[in-house]
Formats: sequence, C-alpha cells, structure tokens
Amino acid sequence: MLKRIASTGVNLVVLGVSVGIFLVAFIALNALGAAQKPPTISVLSATRDLNIGDAITPADLAVKTVFQDDNASLYIPGEEVTGVVGGVVAQPIFNGQPIFRSAIVAQAAEGTRLSAVLAKYPGHSLFPLPLDAMNLVAPDAEAFLPGDLVGVTMVISSRPQQMSTPTAMPEVIIESDYEAQPAATPAPQEIAQTDALSRALPPLAKDLFPMGVRVISVQGLPPETDSSDTGNSDSTFTSIDQPQMLILLVPNASREVLSLALQLGDRLVVSLMARGDEQPTAGFTYWDFEDLFKSDRKEVLGGGQ
Repeated sequence: MLKRIASTGVNLVVLGVSVGIFLVAFIALNALGAAQKPPTISVLSATRDLNIGDAITPADLAVKTVFQDDNASLYIPGEEVTGVVGGVVAQPIFNGQPIFRSAIVAQAAEGTRLSAVLAKYPGHSLFPLPLDAMNLVAPDAEAFLPGDLVGVTMVISSRPQQMSTPTAMPEVIIESDYEAQPAATPAPQEIAQTDALSRALPPLAKDLFPMGVRVISVQGLPPETDSSDTGNSDSTFTSIDQPQMLILLVPNASREVLSLALQLGDRLVVSLMARGDEQPTAGFTYWDFEDLFKSDRKEVLGGGQ
C-alpha cells in the first residue's frame, strides 16, 4: 500500500505532517468550542403539568441539564429532590419546565417566598395596601422599591354619625312656676375641659405609623421588556389593568387600624420616609391648624389683629 502511494509521487513525510496538523487543528477547535460553551447544571423539572395546590410526588420530578446563566440560582438543583417531595405547588408548572424555588411551598423553597419574611419578624403581618384605592394618594408604584420606609397619614373630615331610632314618644312634664328650678351653671373648669375635648374630634390628620413601615414587595408593576424585541407584541395587553399594591410589614395590632382607615378615611396619604426615628403624635386637628394660622398672623403683624 505504501509502495503504491510512493509510486504516485506523494511524499510520505509531507502526508504524515499534513495528517498531524489536521488532527491537532481538529482537537484545538473542539477544545475551543467546548470552552466557549457556558457550563451546565442539573436542575429539577416537572414530568407533567402541575397546577396550584397539587402535592408534589417523586414521579412528578425529573433531573434536567440546563446551561448555567444568571437565572440558575432561581432553579432547584437536582440533589435537593428530597426537599421538594411532599411540597405544594404555588404557581403553575408546565411539563418539562425547570422548577423555580418561588413556584412551590416546600423545604427547598425556604427564604424565597414573601411569607419567609415573617419568620424574622414575629408579631407582624404582610398587609396589601392597594395603590388604586379611591381615597389613597401615593406616588406611582414605580417610585417604590422593596426595603423602602413609608408612612401612612389618615385624614378625616367629619365624624361618622350614629343612627338613632326613637323607641317611644318623649314624656312631656309641665311644671308650675313655683316648682321650676334654675339650670345649674357649669364651672369654668368644666367648660374648659369640654372645649379641649371637642377640639380633639374630627376633622383631623393622624400618622398611623409615625416610625414608618417597610415595603416588602411591590405588586402589579409591568414586566420589563426589551425595546429591541419585536416578537412579544402582546406584552402591553397582558400587563394592563393589573392591580398595583404595596406589601407592607405591619404589626399585627395595626392590621385592623389600617383596614378601618381604608374604609373610613377621607384621604390616606402614603409618603416615603428617610428614617424611622419619629415619635408618636396626638394627631393634627383643624383647630390646631387654626391656632397655627393665628400664631403666624400674630408674629407677622406684631401682635396686631
């Protein structure tokens, strides 16, 4: 065979060198291509469509190899299968889809869900504050970020009137002139005390959380879209009319207060706060507002009327 190749005038040395160079180049190109590929990881995926509330069984899980990217930390690694079995599906999971930690309620998802915050703050609750409420005034939802400190000021213009139903006709007592007694005149101290208490009634403004409450999550924001991506033309339709709300970390004792304020408050003003070192206040009433104007006027006019 070699003699036939040699008889054709082909130099065996040149042929050997060419084959060697080809092999080296082939190996180098394969190594370069493998180096340019992102690393892979093994994650858990669903073997069938899982609906909200389904209990996860071993047959519902499979190990899938995916490229390691920025979202790899959101997936559940294959070796954590024991922490997923027995969990409950919190978001729909489709067949073959890698399972996100936030999509299940299980041991493997601890620390990723909103409810995990409560483990660090006993005695608190996550309260949804709707930003689209008719009596609520607040910046746009885009102005808030998780971790912001906010205050809620309630404004009441009048006190709700109690409904009264007469049960019987009042008795009319006619006294003769000699039996009529003069009405007792209240003492000046009682008059002053009554006047002070009446000045505490609405209208008033009151900071429900003088030290502020933390924003844990902002719900209802439109998804971030790539301006160069023209394929997703329905993104505007899918994000419209989604209720926007702030998830606030409030003490358990304040849930009823904030709920009642949403119902009866004429205005609820949500403001961003820099610090939480403010002290509780007694509330600012209309009469305080009137006294402030009088004080300013007296200062400007030098005591004149």
